[in-house]
Amino acid sequence: MKQNVLMILASGSPRRKELLQQAGLEFEVLVSDVEEIITKMSPEEVVLELSDQKCSAVCKDFTTQTPDNLKDIIDIKTGGILIIGADTVVSLDKRILGKPAGPKEALSMLMSLSGRSHEVYTGVTCKVLKYNIFTDSLLETDKFSFYSETKVNMYPYDKYEALDYIATGEPMDKAGAYGIQGIGERLVESISGDYNNVVGFPLSKFMKELSEREYITYE
Repeated sequence: MKQNVLMILASGSPRRKELLQQAGLEFEVLVSDVEEIITKMSPEEVVLELSDQKCSAVCKDFTTQTPDNLKDIIDIKTGGILIIGADTVVSLDKRILGKPAGPKEALSMLMSLSGRSHEVYTGVTCKVLKYNIFTDSLLETDKFSFYSETKVNMYPYDKYEALDYIATGEPMDKAGAYGIQGIGERLVESISGDYNNVVGFPLSKFMKELSEREYITYE
């Protein structure tokens, strides 16, 4: 596999970083401190909105710099930069469950999921910047976005099992207060759809998008 652009992951998620590494992609991580503002209602629209905000914030960091400042990062006149923004939410009865603010909220979320089915949505937004000789700057040349949905069925569990899981600390930085790739796997009965999407990034769909646009090529 040949990678034809420099990739920037606009996310501090260790899970997304691991998935991109597993795919054999080379990338840097650059996280913006942009304030996330939600104006949409449906979970699929929310993840696209938030992924766009993350991507656009990091994109702005590059377009406001001069090519000389970027010369150590990329061969600016021949290559390009692909910036990846992503966001994941859990949806139960169309109600979005984000990351719990504390153990009490984590318990409430977990008990609402017990013995029920819910959906996990991940939105991905990518922008491509390339050098323009006439403006001597980076300009946006492409943008694409998509979301992936996975249905998750949870085993019935009681309050004490949920509290035992919360005591591990794992739920506190996870949408919906559980991580399918960790200890939280024991709460999950089955899924329908992309497993990696529940982890936090729909890798297969992303790689297909890259291939179709020839940002990666197979030789």
